[in-house]
Amino acid sequence: MRQGWTTVLAALLVVTAGCAGFAPDGDETPAVTETATPTPSNPSAVTYPSGWNATGVNASVALRSHYTAVLTGPSATVTYRSEVVESEGIPRRNTTLDMRLDTADRRLYASIEGKTNHRIAYFADGTLSRWDARNETLVGQSSARFGEVAQSIDNGVLYSHLLLYDLEFERTVRRQGTTALVYDVTGAYSNTLSRTYGSARDATGQVVVAADGRVLEIETTVTYSEGTLRYHYAQTRVGETDVAMPDWLSSA
Repeated sequence: MRQGWTTVLAALLVVTAGCAGFAPDGDETPAVTETATPTPSNPSAVTYPSGWNATGVNASVALRSHYTAVLTGPSATVTYRSEVVESEGIPRRNTTLDMRLDTADRRLYASIEGKTNHRIAYFADGTLSRWDARNETLVGQSSARFGEVAQSIDNGVLYSHLLLYDLEFERTVRRQGTTALVYDVTGAYSNTLSRTYGSARDATGQVVVAADGRVLEIETTVTYSEGTLRYHYAQTRVGETDVAMPDWLSSA
């Protein structure tokens, strides 16, 4: 089910690169393992998370459901990559996000490297500290709330992706210790635009959402009128993520 308004996709490269970021060095995203579970032959018999159904997603409702699950659930590691596969005369600018969330101790550490900058940040005890990795300087500290900071990092990316795809429920699996629903990406919503790469013409891949609404993975390839991009968003190490104070902050 598609929401009934024309979607303008805020270019994901711009959305991500424009955020203040955070992240640990040297960690690799663990391989995702999943186990097949019995899937009802009738999609109407499946229990869907809030905002989801057999033929798609209500993006705004699903986003609220996702952050409720994230902020009230265990710790997690969040990664996002956007890679330009090809483009029509547009410079290739990839974007990388790595973020750790400790919901019990209300700490966050993430890194965002975009087209023009590389920002790192750390949140603990009600204070958000931001670091310019390229200049190796502390650029600011401010009071903030954990929930607001956590959502501000990947909110634009997730919302844009949930609006972008035509989806169809395919099967249920066991992943990250919970039941999850796998959706096939059957195309791109016809009214979706990227400010950089033009109109979305086609999309393939899959979206995986946990039973509680947490978006576990988005892995897609999107063809725009001016280029092709590959996207990967994932939440891993659920309940197994630690967040430590970075060296740059302790020595600042």
